[in-house]
Amino acid sequence: MPMTDILVTNDDGYKSAGFIPLIKELSKKYSVTAIAPDRGRSWIGKAITTRKKLRIKKITHEGVDIFLLDGTPADCVQIGLYDIVETRPKIVLSGINIGLNIGRARTLSSGTIGAAIEGSIDGVRSIASSLSIPMIMKDNKTDFYHPKNYSLFGNAAQITTKVTTIIMSKVFDGVDLFSLNIPFDATVKTPLMITKLFKTRYGRLFHRNRNTFLHQTPPIEFKDMDEHTDLRALHEKKISLTPMNISFVPSYSFNDVDRNFKQEW
Repeated sequence: MPMTDILVTNDDGYKSAGFIPLIKELSKKYSVTAIAPDRGRSWIGKAITTRKKLRIKKITHEGVDIFLLDGTPADCVQIGLYDIVETRPKIVLSGINIGLNIGRARTLSSGTIGAAIEGSIDGVRSIASSLSIPMIMKDNKTDFYHPKNYSLFGNAAQITTKVTTIIMSKVFDGVDLFSLNIPFDATVKTPLMITKLFKTRYGRLFHRNRNTFLHQTPPIEFKDMDEHTDLRALHEKKISLTPMNISFVPSYSFNDVDRNFKQEW
């Protein structure tokens, strides 16, 4: 297999309308290898499969070669990096997700973000890309797995490629991965804001019916928006790009905790 510039995966499965347009757009400039779950694996975070043999096969879907894995998005990155590509890619790119991944709670649960985290853990700069979906499309039950709707992700694919090109050409100290969230009507001319994750919690995720519980994702509420957050950017119809690292401990927090415990221990 030739050198791979970008390893692409997602959490919505290979039939997602956000996957093929992204691969085709990236392939205009870069060597791309695609590996994806064989079905949707949303809300699974960075889970790794254990105690089960994973199976892989190569298919051509809508003119694009894809490796299919019956595992998680993070599994796809692991196997992609160590068993599919022959050289280390410059970027691991996860997406384009059907729906936003903004705020702390959703970010830490997202399979799209989880795949990017897996790439960054292994030392490859990573990007997760997500597209806002209008409520009317959700209400109308738009089929985001049918090729007729690939065009809905065309602009997002161009935006993601533009952001990827910039990230590949620069050095960003202390940044392991980026989370890109795109307004549905955005183009490559739409303003981009560098953001941080807004503080959020899920609230009730599971709804009870006697002895059973069903997961229902609560809607994102655009209120109490701090400046420079991903939520504020999307509210202002701007593209949000959130740089992140996987240490989970900012240096100032570490120093503060260290100082206090040295005094008290």
